Amino acid sequence: MSTAQPKKFSPPPVRDKVAAVVRRLLDKKGVDIVALDLAGENTLYDAVVICGARSVRHGQGLADYLLESAPEDCLEYLRMEGHAVGSWILLDFNEVVVHIFQTESREMFRLEDMWPWAPTLVDTGREKR
Repeated sequence: MSTAQPKKFSPPPVRDKVAAVVRRLLDKKGVDIVALDLAGENTLYDAVVICGARSVRHGQGLADYLLESAPEDCLEYLRMEGHAVGSWILLDFNEVVVHIFQTESREMFRLEDMWPWAPTLVDTGREKR
């Protein structure tokens, strides 16, 4: 006989988590946001969100805001990299990874180009290159 208890709630789907991240980034004036669906294609995460920031301080503020709101948005925070320098900040929310770039860094690394086949999860009004 199984003693497992039924779940009282289930976590929101990745699409809802990405929508929450994008909404938070838009709240704080994130620039040129892209949200890509990588489910089934990448063993590390199901979605990637890429966002631009107008300054180092703006990027750090975006990252801090996402971190503060993670529990409310049901995001499991694992780690953050690059916050002190601020040219490229990575937030790992388990199945959703967020990259916040300064313009120069984003143009140099062009992460969006790594997944040209990936469908967008949230329409932010940005055209794919």
